[in-house]
Amino acid sequence: MNEPIRAALVALVLVGVCACKPLDAWEYTPAADSITLAVIETRIPRRTGFGARLAAEEINLAGGVLGRKVEVIVAQDRLCDEDHAPEVVRGLLERGIVAIVGATCSAATRTDLDVVAPDAANVVIVSPTSSSSTLTGLPNFYRTIANDNRQGPLLAEEVRRQGVDAAAIIHVDDIYGIGLADGFEQRFTALGGRILTRVGHPTDKTTGFTDEVRRLYAAGKPQAIVIMGFSVGAAGLSRDLAASADIQGVRFFASEAVFGPGFLTSADATVAQGMQGLVPTAALDDPNRQRFVDAYESATGEGFDIEDSGRLQRTYDAVYLLGLAMARGGAATTEAIRDNIIAVSGTKNAVGTPVNVGEFARALELLRAGQEVNYEGASGPLDLDENGEPSRGTYLLWRIDGGQFVFDKSLRFP
Repeated sequence: MNEPIRAALVALVLVGVCACKPLDAWEYTPAADSITLAVIETRIPRRTGFGARLAAEEINLAGGVLGRKVEVIVAQDRLCDEDHAPEVVRGLLERGIVAIVGATCSAATRTDLDVVAPDAANVVIVSPTSSSSTLTGLPNFYRTIANDNRQGPLLAEEVRRQGVDAAAIIHVDDIYGIGLADGFEQRFTALGGRILTRVGHPTDKTTGFTDEVRRLYAAGKPQAIVIMGFSVGAAGLSRDLAASADIQGVRFFASEAVFGPGFLTSADATVAQGMQGLVPTAALDDPNRQRFVDAYESATGEGFDIEDSGRLQRTYDAVYLLGLAMARGGAATTEAIRDNIIAVSGTKNAVGTPVNVGEFARALELLRAGQEVNYEGASGPLDLDENGEPSRGTYLLWRIDGGQFVFDKSLRFP
């Protein structure tokens, strides 16, 4: 690890920025002259704020943005509660934040965008996790995660490749679950597969899936069941599947939001064993991913959990892009971010000198010299397209084996 990153990590430890302490217990007021960014996370998953603060500390070690320190405040919304989400955003706006990293769920982000729209508060949101394709192109919205038009078809191709001819889909009944299910179904059927049944359920439902299980089997026993939902709800579904359905020989696949400790700790072991899915993140041998992992482990003194793969890197990348956009634009404003964030990502044409994880100081030197930079993220190359979302990247195929997640292979897009 190079000395600037090492020094940043020492600073993190000295000020007590440690992922072992619950982020929602923190309360502090940033300095008046700082550039304040906000992170919106949920209780499941945690540590998102730490990924943002790690990036901010590295930026500050390089001299900050426009000579000002970058600070990150963390707020929590209720998991995917689109009615509660705007209240959280309004509270952050009152604290003078410049931009927002969040929220976790697409439905919550959609209502947040109404609050920060150009004709309202006019603040940019960069999301590391909200992947619904219905968000594509909305004003003041950018993301470091690919939209679900990538994930659904890629998963369908993998399921067909594994010899599944007939599948059933169960999904959360919101813009995230519906979009994923649509993408999967369209590609799966185009490849000759059949969707036997498709069942939706409320986003906040976490138990009592007996009726949904009955409907999944209404057209006969499927070869595979594809779960497009969130970890806690999927765990509840798994228990009812094991209790009330014939799951012998049925294969299970799931979306990236099931990938996490919330599923492993409470899912039925029989259903979980062998379950597969995708998570958008850099390949395991990507040098920038490893730089991030090294930085994380140095700061926390603990190993990097496989369940954090992707989400923390994409949060870190969001803060880097915001910092670089403001530096290129010469102002800590929404206009500067909007006008420059795609450019510093490299654009879909990969324009500019590559800048790696931990190289904010080098990026500033290039920008001062009038050169373009192409930030190569901890989560992958990014290269945002005209809609402000990754135009290329990688999904890792995960599998559950013996109560643990393992990665099997990489699937690249486009």
